[in-house]
Amino acid sequence: MGLLTIAKKNLKNNFSFYSFYFVSVAFVLIVFFSFISFSMNDMIMEKISSDGRVEIMSRTVAIFVMTFVLFYMSYSNTFFMKKRMKELGIYSLLGYRKSTMLKLLTFENSIICFAALIVGIAFGAIAHKGIVEVIVRVLKLQIDTSEVPLINSGAVLFTFVFIFAVLLALFLSNWIILRKSSLLALVRMEKKEEKKVRINTAFSFLGLFLILIGYFFAIDITRGTKSFWKTIGFSPIALLTMLSVILGTIFFIHSFLPYAIQKLKKKKSWFYKEANIIVIPNFIFKIRSKAKTLILLTLLVAGTLAIFGSTLLTLYYPVAATERIIPSAIEFPVEDKQLAAKAIKIVQDTVGKENMKYKETTIIHVTASSENLPKEYSAKKEHGFDLMSESDYKELINMQGKNVDFENLTKSESILVKYRPEKEKLDKGKLYTLNLTTTNNMDIKVKDTTLLNPIGFANSVGTLVISDQLYKEIKTLGHKETTMMSFNGVDMRDNKTVYENLAPLFKNNIYFTSSYQKNDYIIQQNSSTFLLISFVTIIFFIATGSILYFHNLSSMMSNKNEFITLKRMGYNKKKIKRIISKEILTLFSIPYVLGLAHSIFALIAYKTALMDDLLGKSSAFIFPILFAVIIFTLVYMIYYLLTKRACYKIIFDNKK
Repeated sequence: MGLLTIAKKNLKNNFSFYSFYFVSVAFVLIVFFSFISFSMNDMIMEKISSDGRVEIMSRTVAIFVMTFVLFYMSYSNTFFMKKRMKELGIYSLLGYRKSTMLKLLTFENSIICFAALIVGIAFGAIAHKGIVEVIVRVLKLQIDTSEVPLINSGAVLFTFVFIFAVLLALFLSNWIILRKSSLLALVRMEKKEEKKVRINTAFSFLGLFLILIGYFFAIDITRGTKSFWKTIGFSPIALLTMLSVILGTIFFIHSFLPYAIQKLKKKKSWFYKEANIIVIPNFIFKIRSKAKTLILLTLLVAGTLAIFGSTLLTLYYPVAATERIIPSAIEFPVEDKQLAAKAIKIVQDTVGKENMKYKETTIIHVTASSENLPKEYSAKKEHGFDLMSESDYKELINMQGKNVDFENLTKSESILVKYRPEKEKLDKGKLYTLNLTTTNNMDIKVKDTTLLNPIGFANSVGTLVISDQLYKEIKTLGHKETTMMSFNGVDMRDNKTVYENLAPLFKNNIYFTSSYQKNDYIIQQNSSTFLLISFVTIIFFIATGSILYFHNLSSMMSNKNEFITLKRMGYNKKKIKRIISKEILTLFSIPYVLGLAHSIFALIAYKTALMDDLLGKSSAFIFPILFAVIIFTLVYMIYYLLTKRACYKIIFDNKK
């Protein structure tokens, strides 16, 4: 019988077992081929990257994706080698040489890889077309998508060469394993004896301590200038935090988990249950062989959630911050009364008079001579406060759909509009001396501070809300004034037509601002980055789920006799399923819980270090992170259910 025939029969007889491997490899290659096609699409690259940034990111991501594909297929190959060692030992007893067995394994790998490659190219080409279509629509590129070929010949050649290199790497890996293995080792490799776990209390608590130290440094960054990140330096503390968490994870899984479970075993009410009394000792006994996988999975989960969460945060937060950057739907300084009237008519004709509101607000620019003036005072080129009357402020804020929560101001009181939120209201209660005339100054007290800025930061920073009485008095003194026009109304903030109709009136006017235009710009600037990071995130999802899947299957196969023994002892199918479910859940839950904790602290550090907090609302950060966690959890649960189903099939397969 030819080796190719044997390879085909092996794949056919073990189809249910190999099917998930085939599907996962095919899916990996779909992602790989669509990404390579995208990175080789000169038509798209020329349009979305004027400074070469996207090309550099594409090359970086390409290296990462190729590394993952090689790692994933090597891991899967090692898993299948371990599963088939007994079978290879029988071949050896029948007189097959190791070189012959190596050819057999190579044939099987080649059949799976090239079948998956055909699927990957076919569906990857469709995925690439879809990605191009989305990018063209989102970025409004002037590209005829029908001119983009369905299959990029360069991407096909590159993928074929890469898969050939992967097969060569697998060939060398299998050759090394077979060369080092004796006949007896081949037969018994599946049944490697577990070493007895010796719990080291010092290492147990060292692991927990190192993780907590890493978390402490991650949280410490929120202290701002007082934090170690500022006093010692960003790079050394970042490196220390990462090393502390990684080493802590290693010691935690190797030593603290067995230690903690040993302590829990003393709680008889918890331990002496039908499932726990089997699952827990089995887990402790085999923790050494599972530790490497659990550590790898924990770091993968943490990496996946950190990358996914930071990407969503980077996209979502600037859009949410537009509410403060441009509080009104449309805003511009009134320099020409006729132009302003024309703008009002255009908006009314576009959305209807009943669906829009507009307001002219005059702000007065004054200087101050106090010490310790707020940062906002010197934020502009010409230092000073922008004075606004209390009634104008309240009317404009209400028009924007927000509520004002301060009482009427006296003549000597004011409200300071802050640019950034502060934990402590340092400016509250301060006295600022306004320079009203060359001979007349006035002290005004900051009654409170607020983040509700009525006018966008492009046109006003350092806004000081004063009483109507004081405003009227200062207005007569001849200070420099600016009149702002603000448009608001039903669905005005996202109204593309209003912006496009008004924009021609204000060409090259940097003070004309639109919330729609700002959000559209943010999306266009970040969409290509989001797409590239999405490839990495998908790769991480596949890696995490697939390793969990194969590891659990391997465990169930080697422990099948133990479950047969449980059947003979009187355990029914329902009870055995509960034990299997708990064993799988244990392996799924440890990386999930630890990885989730690691990623949350990483995201806190990322947000504080790299993102400018303008909103002062934790929900702006919590929402995208929560969304990332929910999506990851759903994918994780799908893998859990698939794994559980496959393990049930192994244990309750009556054919064997």
